[in-house]
Amino acid sequence: MELLVTGGSGYLGGRIVEYLTQKGYSVRVGGRDIFTDRKSLESSCYGIKTIIHLAAMNAQDCAKDPETALIVNGLNSLRLLSAAEYMGVTKFLYFSTAHIYSSPLVGKLSEDNLPNPTHPYSITHRLAEDYVLEANARGKLSGIIFRLTNAVGTPVKQNANCWMLVVNDLCKQVILDKKMKLRSTETVRRDYLPISTVTNAIYYALQGNMMAQGIYNLSSGRTMTLRELTNLIADRAENLLGFRPDVEFEKNAIEESADQLEISNSKLISSGFKEKTNISDEIDQLLLNCNSWFGS
Repeated sequence: MELLVTGGSGYLGGRIVEYLTQKGYSVRVGGRDIFTDRKSLESSCYGIKTIIHLAAMNAQDCAKDPETALIVNGLNSLRLLSAAEYMGVTKFLYFSTAHIYSSPLVGKLSEDNLPNPTHPYSITHRLAEDYVLEANARGKLSGIIFRLTNAVGTPVKQNANCWMLVVNDLCKQVILDKKMKLRSTETVRRDYLPISTVTNAIYYALQGNMMAQGIYNLSSGRTMTLRELTNLIADRAENLLGFRPDVEFEKNAIEESADQLEISNSKLISSGFKEKTNISDEIDQLLLNCNSWFGS
């Protein structure tokens, strides 16, 4: 079966394409050029039964240019859905973000919570979600939405646009500076999920294993403070590289919410999916690749 993965040359997309190819799928990668006109979109969807849609602007770029974010994240998703329906695509997997729930993320959050997006990044992802749900409701295709938390793992290539992400940045700092320096407070809590679990969830959805249409949080269901995260990275570096990096939190860092947070994954688990949430293996590979790519 041939799949279309939009954004397949990006950080997460690269890992997904690599994984699905290893699983025996024929994968067609779609970049931003497929959104230039209707003909390009229809051509990209020709012979395709399943689309995995990841092509989107990141949070920083959305904040800088909200109007373009509306086009790339919102309108392009609608255009792709329209072409997909016309060309007979039957399954559409859309990658959204857990940040649509609120900013900052606090409390216990499940798919039943009413979204309250407050940033161009989350607002435009919520818009795309609504287009997927609308197409799904009309029965034209089966739509699954994954609200992803913080995916942790190494990129396929060194030049992937991912080194601003906290875990990637910290692992790179370990190699370059032999220490980790953060501008946030150490008590900030976030939900981290290994990319290997993301790829497994996609494979599970493609197999149709009890997963219905609709929205699923793709999360670990638990959180770590930044202090716990840096301790884990330091432990792994000591084990793999033979030294323990220092950790420095900026004394005058802007306070972020340290409230309790739980982004529930119970809906996904109840579908029968067996989830791995330990990020140590992904951190190990990230450190080893950073050492190869950036080490002296």
